[in-house]
Amino acid sequence: MKIGKSSILAALSSAAALMLGATAVQAATIQSMTHSTRGVEQLYYSQGITIGSRHDWDTISFAFDLQGGSGFEAYSAGDLYILTENHLGSAEDLDSSTSGFLAKNNGFENGFWTFDRDVTLVADTTYYFVMGDRETATATQIFGNQDLTGSGLGFSGSAFGDFMSTTGDLDFALNGEIATPVPLPATALMLLAGLGSLGAVAARRRRG
Repeated sequence: MKIGKSSILAALSSAAALMLGATAVQAATIQSMTHSTRGVEQLYYSQGITIGSRHDWDTISFAFDLQGGSGFEAYSAGDLYILTENHLGSAEDLDSSTSGFLAKNNGFENGFWTFDRDVTLVADTTYYFVMGDRETATATQIFGNQDLTGSGLGFSGSAFGDFMSTTGDLDFALNGEIATPVPLPATALMLLAGLGSLGAVAARRRRG
């Protein structure tokens, strides 16, 4: 049996296509909480979120919900910081030197704050998405299950520029892409093994 160069190239192309498909970017909603009907009107907001255990995520975007009860209307204004610990001080105090600082947004898209692609949220870790100060800050009504009279473990709202510990969750959407490669499917592994055999046969024939 003669194995042509074109056959080997075609097989290599198929394997490459399978591998690229296996490691392709997968965008998803990492976590969300929506459709609450209670409105909370404040100048600044923050939300603590624990990332699930299955994946690390990058290409992060985040927004609060202005709609309440039906659908989702994204809200983002000013700067948003991602911290690894809760911030109970003033919005004016937020910068890259803030304790627990991970990242600051680099822009906006369709009402969402966006971050550099290399900002990675690690599985089984809690992060805090905290609004920074705005020059022309006005109170905005965000929907959620926020209890401003209680005290909790870091899911926090804010009033008059100072953040405080509360017991509720605001409506939000956190999106991203899987940061870790997806394992090759069995078909791609089998094809690669077959290519190795083809190469070995071709080499033996050349030596013969």
